[in-house]
Amino acid sequence: MSETIQIQEPIYKLAVRFGNGEVLRYVVRNPIDERSVTPDTRYVIITSISCQNPSQCTEITVVNMRDVTYIKTERVTLEQLANEHRMVGIPTTGSHAPGENLPETFAEIKFV
Repeated sequence: MSETIQIQEPIYKLAVRFGNGEVLRYVVRNPIDERSVTPDTRYVIITSISCQNPSQCTEITVVNMRDVTYIKTERVTLEQLANEHRMVGIPTTGSHAPGENLPETFAEIKFV
């Protein structure tokens, strides 16, 4: 059995917005390198792996860049990420147990 991935900062939120308004969101370890996106870039391949079992691929998404309005990464803290997933109307206590409300997968991006 594989070892689990320990979520450590820095981490980034990846957002891919399409022309129809749909937005895909992922958690990644590294920001997008602007040099990897060229005028010849046609596709983005987003591979999600499980934090509990890093050898398990949970999802592969292929995105046509013609349909993308924008793609960006934003640096976030573990606390911001944990608070983002809490239910609306439930006040936060300011402290979270390790692993509570943290992502179950990490994504990796590749431009083709």
